Amino acid sequence: MRKFFVLVAAFGALVAQPAVSVAERVRTDIGRIKNVTPGGIEVIRSGQSRTANSGFRLNEGDIVVTKRNQRVGITLADNTRLAIAPRSRVIISTYLFDRDTREGEARISLERGRMGVDSGDLTEGERIRFRAGSSTLGVRGTHFIMEVDD
Repeated sequence: MRKFFVLVAAFGALVAQPAVSVAERVRTDIGRIKNVTPGGIEVIRSGQSRTANSGFRLNEGDIVVTKRNQRVGITLADNTRLAIAPRSRVIISTYLFDRDTREGEARISLERGRMGVDSGDLTEGERIRFRAGSSTLGVRGTHFIMEVDD
């Protein structure tokens, strides 16, 4: 009888734990701001504007906005590096990366401004795509600069 109660208690503890899927764990903390101009830049998350400085953790869906005289360097989880110039707006619409399997995909849009990219692990098989205006770029291991006029 005691074994039964222990088994029921163990099952109850297991069920009480919040279920977090692998995709949910992968989508949080997708990268960090490594360097930024003094005073920070703006990150819009779930419609809320936040000031972001070095060390700020980015999530899937974040919108990075730089104003006049602001610049930011971002390193994503797959080691893709983004250098975002002043007066730019970048949307990280999709970003999935499993650090254990090195699998995932990303969709990043440059709505306006200029962005330099040094691609990381997601470039194998064109699993990372960048959109600039009406153009889409599938990346396979390279360095490049994108620019979209206002």
